[in-house]
Amino acid sequence: MSVKIALKNSSKSALLDSKVYEALNKSQYLKEIKFWDNLREHSSGYVFFQKNWRQKDRSYRNETIYLHKLIAEKFIEKPKGKGRWFVRFINSNPADCQLANLEWSTFSNLVRNTKKIKNSTGYRGVVKQGRKYYAYIYVNRKAIPLGSFETAEEAAQAYNKKSVELFGETNSLNKIPKRKK
Repeated sequence: MSVKIALKNSSKSALLDSKVYEALNKSQYLKEIKFWDNLREHSSGYVFFQKNWRQKDRSYRNETIYLHKLIAEKFIEKPKGKGRWFVRFINSNPADCQLANLEWSTFSNLVRNTKKIKNSTGYRGVVKQGRKYYAYIYVNRKAIPLGSFETAEEAAQAYNKKSVELFGETNSLNKIPKRKK
């Protein structure tokens, strides 16, 4: 069963498992800071708590708690091994903090599963050089050239094909519009 938590600065709600909500509700510290009453939506969509605490010397100490990180740290086993681990939203919805939607992920896997593309061609793994479009994919931080193409769409299709071959279906596949005949 799921619980919806209203956010202080948004009409949206955070979604989490009832057993997680009940367990976190037992935390005396979260009660003291009025955690549930002060959850807000970050500009990137994350659900978080943030408060500035006045110190005795009149300075301020900022405290920020991201809901998805708090839940993952308490309820999802972190993989062993070196390196940094990040919490990934499986369905790409940062307000959905249910256990089934959260997993620990490497940075490369996190990036591979994001939908945002910030380049001039509008496609992931595609660059324009001169009059041609080139497709590249990265594996273990090494670029693998996939060839040159007449159109950005052809290069994006080559990227998608290789990405599926290497990593399976991910959220980072290019959305290529169908051409009208």
